[in-house]
Amino acid sequence: MATQTEVARHLSLTDRQLRRLQKLPGAPISNKRGQLDLDAWRDFYISYLRRSKNDVPDGDSEDDYEEKLLIARWELTAEQAVTQQLKNEVSKGKLIDTGFCIFALSKLAMALSSTLDSIPLSMQRQFS
Repeated sequence: MATQTEVARHLSLTDRQLRRLQKLPGAPISNKRGQLDLDAWRDFYISYLRRSKNDVPDGDSEDDYEEKLLIARWELTAEQAVTQQLKNEVSKGKLIDTGFCIFALSKLAMALSSTLDSIPLSMQRQFS
């Protein structure tokens, strides 16, 4: 049994990398005192490296991860800018929420339908 720091040092990892590995399915869990089984972690880490080697073709996976993270952040920022722009348009009164439009148009349609239904009857009475 070993502490998290000892296991990380044994596997040549940082504490943060070990915590990230602990979240993966199949990772060994600690006992009630927080002690980790060194042999179980060694076996798990070897199988993790074998799986990741088969999954990632040539190239540095850490750089790939950082690049994907940067792209995801950029896309999120662009989406947030569009959302804020739409909110500004709503506050200026240049844009109306679709839910409110549907509600208002349905009320208008109900009022018009009752008026239009009464027109033929009044016209029939005039010509009778």
